[in-house]
Amino acid sequence: MKTQSTALAASNESGSEPALKYVHANGVRFAYLEQGSGPLVMFLHGFPDNAWSYRKQLRAFADAGYRAVSPFLRGYAPTEIPADGVFDPIALGRDLEALIAALSEDGQARVVGMDWGGTSTFQALSTAPSAIQAAVVMNTAHPITFSSIRKDPDVVRSIFHVYFFQTPGAESAVNIDGLPIVDYLWRLWSPSFKDDAHLRSIKQTLSAPGTMAAALKYYGGLTDAGRLGRLPISDMHTPTLTIYGSNDPTAKYSVKEEALFKGPHQRVVLPDVGHFPHLEREAEVTGLIMDWFRTHASD
Repeated sequence: MKTQSTALAASNESGSEPALKYVHANGVRFAYLEQGSGPLVMFLHGFPDNAWSYRKQLRAFADAGYRAVSPFLRGYAPTEIPADGVFDPIALGRDLEALIAALSEDGQARVVGMDWGGTSTFQALSTAPSAIQAAVVMNTAHPITFSSIRKDPDVVRSIFHVYFFQTPGAESAVNIDGLPIVDYLWRLWSPSFKDDAHLRSIKQTLSAPGTMAAALKYYGGLTDAGRLGRLPISDMHTPTLTIYGSNDPTAKYSVKEEALFKGPHQRVVLPDVGHFPHLEREAEVTGLIMDWFRTHASD
């Protein structure tokens, strides 16, 4: 049964700004941005970021006749912090599956995910493929590449945050006034991108009570899943486009993912692009996503 969502913003389907709404899925009350009407397209953010990361994509897809939705991931305000305190890839994949079931008319969606949103998407492609008509995953290391990453000191240095965020006292070290960690990581990962208003929005999200602690728990959830053999490493048949920035550490071993894709798949590495391709090369990446869905998930 579809869960009724509640609009919090005065915006109609063709409005210039997305509406903020809420829906219950997988036992969590999710906040999400929505714009347009038509086939459902889900946009999933990563860290340090929030649902507003896809503001321009929401408008573009709404104008193209889609219902574009961007949820705030579990624990990211105003989405609630899950009572079970679980933030592993299985929970993220189930969130995506449940959100699609709650928001779509036919139990399916086109999905775009990056960073943790990409982890959610890889998980769902493995465990709930019927829910996803076609997918685009950006700058997300597939678990099949993890062994190579761990053996490469240069890449390990580039992803220092994965290890640092799991150390005792990490939250108190980063959750301080002004959240300079947000500015630092954006300068480090996407130095060519400047949007002070968006960074303020991210800091507002991460400054909400409990949100930073929840966001950091994703990293331990991923590590624990790997230790317990619960990472999604299996064949995938859903048409999937993977996009990497050449300057992002996830790109280096991304070729290894290709063996797992048994359906239509294309891997694109964008030169001189960092961690946020949809912001750094907005028009190009939006076009790649639109073309992929039109080709592989037409109604």
